[in-house]
Amino acid sequence: MTYYTQYRHLALEGAKPAPTAQQIAAIETLLEAPLPPAFLAFLQVANGAWFDYTTDVPDGNGGVEKMGFNTFFSADEGDFCDETLVGEIRAARKHTDMPARILPFARDGGNSMVYLDMTEDGGGRVLAYVQELPEWTGKRAHGFIELAPSFDAWLDSLYIDRDTVLDELEHSVSEPSHLDAMEEWLDIGMPAWRRDAGIAALFALKQVELCANEQD
Repeated sequence: MTYYTQYRHLALEGAKPAPTAQQIAAIETLLEAPLPPAFLAFLQVANGAWFDYTTDVPDGNGGVEKMGFNTFFSADEGDFCDETLVGEIRAARKHTDMPARILPFARDGGNSMVYLDMTEDGGGRVLAYVQELPEWTGKRAHGFIELAPSFDAWLDSLYIDRDTVLDELEHSVSEPSHLDAMEEWLDIGMPAWRRDAGIAALFALKQVELCANEQD
């Protein structure tokens, strides 16, 4: 069984059918700019998809914060804050005075988002808007932060975080189908994972546990 659609090193799930020419035209008309070829190519297979990958966001102190902007907006017609490309443009323009030629295209589990900056100064770069957290959670960089000079470069920068793999193996995998899906996810996004002793050992242990549970 195949659980994912593969695009380069990314495993995608839950994507809608490829957008129509009319949907693309509606996005570009509202955006007031043509979509870059790399974005259009990704949208063909990732329309409204979810993908479990990490983005390194500069923290302002020489390090990075690991974030996941894993919900990719769809090309469907939409209104405000509904995880459609046109809906999120309308919402951002209404509530944040976002200028033309900037496209919100994915979000994390909260209110942080990533944007395609098609303005003359932006030149197609990818920006993150990182929501400020309460002070008790610890300081983080917040506001608009550049992540990559282009959409293609941003896709190339996405990776599967090792700590995420270990955590999901330990706490989220409870059925053989979960383990099968994780194996496919790792084969696509982290092809050398079997040479990682920690991941390989925990994966094998989980296989034994699930097999024993099936026999009980």
